[in-house]
Amino acid sequence: MAQVTHGVNKFSKFALYNLPLSIQILSINFFITFIGFVFLIFFNYFLIVNDDKSELKRTDANQKLISIQSFLEKNSIIRVPLFNDNCIGENLDTCEKEDEFELSDPVLEPKITQEFIRNKYSDSEFNIKVYNEDWIRLVDTSDLYDSSTVQETDLLEDELVTNNLNILEHLNQKYLNFFLNYNDYLIKRKFLGLITKEKSEISYVSESIKEQVVKQYYIEDSSQNILQQITAPIKSNNKVYGVIILNYPITNQLNDLGYISLNILRFFILFVIIMILMSFIFSQSLVSPIKRLSKLAILERERVSENKIVYLNRKDEIGVLSKEIQKMSAGLKLQIQQLEKFSADVSHELKNPLTSLQSAMELIDKETISRENKQKLYKNMLNDIRRMNQLISDISKFTRLKAEIELENNQFIDLNLFLEKLPIMFSNNQKEIELTVNQCEENIELLGNKNKLIQVFVNLIENSISLSPKQSKILIEVKKINKKMITIKIYDQGMGIEQNDSEKVFDRFYTDRQENYKNHTGLGLSIAREIITHMDGKLQLDKSDKSEYSGACFLIILPIRQSS
Repeated sequence: MAQVTHGVNKFSKFALYNLPLSIQILSINFFITFIGFVFLIFFNYFLIVNDDKSELKRTDANQKLISIQSFLEKNSIIRVPLFNDNCIGENLDTCEKEDEFELSDPVLEPKITQEFIRNKYSDSEFNIKVYNEDWIRLVDTSDLYDSSTVQETDLLEDELVTNNLNILEHLNQKYLNFFLNYNDYLIKRKFLGLITKEKSEISYVSESIKEQVVKQYYIEDSSQNILQQITAPIKSNNKVYGVIILNYPITNQLNDLGYISLNILRFFILFVIIMILMSFIFSQSLVSPIKRLSKLAILERERVSENKIVYLNRKDEIGVLSKEIQKMSAGLKLQIQQLEKFSADVSHELKNPLTSLQSAMELIDKETISRENKQKLYKNMLNDIRRMNQLISDISKFTRLKAEIELENNQFIDLNLFLEKLPIMFSNNQKEIELTVNQCEENIELLGNKNKLIQVFVNLIENSISLSPKQSKILIEVKKINKKMITIKIYDQGMGIEQNDSEKVFDRFYTDRQENYKNHTGLGLSIAREIITHMDGKLQLDKSDKSEYSGACFLIILPIRQSS
């Protein structure tokens, strides 16, 4: 067990709550940033994987290849006049006769082929080459250029200086290169089983002439870039007159996806910066008042002048915490004050019988006191001893009660069921006083300690019984003020209590009884008020509003706490 506990404590050293609050907030921000970065990587992955531009490009390449193949098969396979070696010099006249010109077998005419490719595909993103049946390259779009676009210009000396990119552009370029490499990696992985090493173009021409079908290749060149290459034969009457080779790179091509990813990264970095700045501001607005509350708690502990202690007045959770600390501090001060007052009251109440005992002891030793007076002094001494015993017992109960109020758990109390038991408890009282309860029709629940609440009613009812005549009545009436509060009134038909003494009767050790006062210490009502106050209620002496109950009227106000 000790080892397990030791392990838990060792692990708890690294818990987030052991760090300062500002560090906790920053740690959470960094964690969110990490999650966002992982999400950004997966987003780039799905952006590349779900990109259909490569498929559209492949479709476009096939369509262009078919278009070139169709045109060349219809228009470029022709017979051309053969050159006669005899048509030179003095034999020139004999060559002017048309019927003596000879035509070749059908061939792929170079000029028509070159003009068509130059006019249609010189600016194409595809590299197109055409070979004839003799493996001679007739046209290559990579070697074509428009002479009208060539311009001559003089470079100034300042323009020859190397263009140094600023740091932001440099970082942008670095990220685009990273994205490009990532894109190439995914493409290579996609075509891993189809990629072949690059061969000479004549080999592809030979294969196309031999097999006479359209073929597709994924080629890795010397720079480890992947090209897609498509070859198609140019046929007429089942004879191949040439081969079209169309290729284009599918890796090392920076497209719109890279810039989309870069813009998302920029937004992500901006979001992270704003989040960290806002968190820093928020942490300061959170940490500063908490530190201030901590200082206030220290000042309260050190008992600094109350003028220097100013609590926060806010409407958020920190304001609530400030109010609760202020209430707790006020409660502690009140308990200290009550303890001091209680000590003074106890000292005063114990001094009275002790003084009486001392006086009696001094008189007994005198010879002038008669035997009859000595008996009276002995009787008074016995009463004082009983009084002191009663005081000590009640003081012990009172102090134990205050501790129990703070420590014991509360529970939900059904008020109607609770009050139903009271008449049974006091049915056999010596004065034969009848106890009646007028309950509320609604079901009402209170939150408190049931045993302590019973003690409240026992103290109040016993107080009413002691001051009421025999065979009189006591009434307990419950009324609901609103949805949150109820009142409970306890009426009796005794001699009543003066309104001027409405607060004195709740003071400790106070009693105005003329008879049997030594058996009552005056702590009952004080205890009852202590319990009701702990339940967030009030206990006070009220004026009776019922003519048939003209004695004392105690008013209890309690909050309703529904368990549901």
